[in-house]
Amino acid sequence: MQTPVVMLGANFYTALGAIRTLGRHDIPVYALDYHFPTAYALSSRYVTEKIKCPNVNTDEAGLVQFLVKLGKSFEQRPILMATADNYALLISRYAEQLASYYIFPDNGGYLLEKIIDKNGLALLAKEHNLQIPQTFIVDSSTNLPEVLNNISYPAIIKPALSHKFVRLFRQKCLRVNDQDDLKRALQKVQSSNLEVMVQQIIPGFDDQMYVFDVYINTEGRPTHTFTGQKLRQFPINFGSSTLTRQVYDRELIEMGLDYMHKLGYRGYGEIEFKKNPDDGRFYMIEINARLSTLNVLFDKCGVEFTYIMYRDLIGDPLPDYHLAENKPWVFWHAYEDFISSIAYLRQKQLSLKEIVRPWLKYRKAHAIWAADDIKPLFAFGRLILSKIFSKLYRIITRKS
Repeated sequence: MQTPVVMLGANFYTALGAIRTLGRHDIPVYALDYHFPTAYALSSRYVTEKIKCPNVNTDEAGLVQFLVKLGKSFEQRPILMATADNYALLISRYAEQLASYYIFPDNGGYLLEKIIDKNGLALLAKEHNLQIPQTFIVDSSTNLPEVLNNISYPAIIKPALSHKFVRLFRQKCLRVNDQDDLKRALQKVQSSNLEVMVQQIIPGFDDQMYVFDVYINTEGRPTHTFTGQKLRQFPINFGSSTLTRQVYDRELIEMGLDYMHKLGYRGYGEIEFKKNPDDGRFYMIEINARLSTLNVLFDKCGVEFTYIMYRDLIGDPLPDYHLAENKPWVFWHAYEDFISSIAYLRQKQLSLKEIVRPWLKYRKAHAIWAADDIKPLFAFGRLILSKIFSKLYRIITRKS
């Protein structure tokens, strides 16, 4: 029997893509989530067993105890994979306890915590001379007049931990256009007791966002690389990809490898960069230290990062492969891209022709749809319809 995988989190297409990758290789996948009604990836035919677990957001210690007990039930240590930042943080914080029962990449010294925490990443960037936008960390010792007077506008307020910020503000960051905007926004954020930073906005449209993806094996050697270019995002300008194409960029690969080497990173990782159209330079925006939303695109392009990591961790690595050509594939999340396209049109950032052209040009790697695994599409559809009906009900009840 093949070594099983325990997948943490199943309420997003990140998990769905990873589950399908592993399942197509006949690898048993035990998918965990704390709220089954929204965990549409659990409906995949490739899930070996659905397991309800404690809520990672409210009972981290309880989830660790649950995982230890679950780990003891396997005949051989399974691979442990995280589909979201909060799960990656949990693995990092409790690595010593979990390592007796699970296999996962070794990023010692709390590296993942520093990377996932945007403030920590900014400090790492300064320490290792990594190129990031102008950034000010805001805490009790911050000289606010210095921030207000020296940051380049427009700017954004970014959270140290994205998942906590999104739950409160329903967006990944707050845009500010001048000093008054920044003062008001900081007051609003600081009242929630969240750690934040103020960061310069690198100019350029969403298609100046790029991704560098890499697998670094247990020996510290990069074995697989991939680069891509975002074309559209949801929400627009500061969101997750809805349309991303694979594109080979040698400069980006060299920079990404240099950054990961300086950090001493292990396992699968993704760096998001933005290219400044004024000077052509790449600026690091963030590092994703968990499985990617673009998993289905990787698979179509022959760089199955989830499977690559699995094979390395069980001691049977795949041959090295560095994608150095352009493939005809784009990642496409149909539902979110439809919403984003309307927003781009309303704000006159894109014309209808500019929206349709890339959609027609490339073959689609679908975020949710798969011909060999159709149930998740219906589960996702039910979830969206439920949200729409709930919103309509609230509107009707308010009016009445």
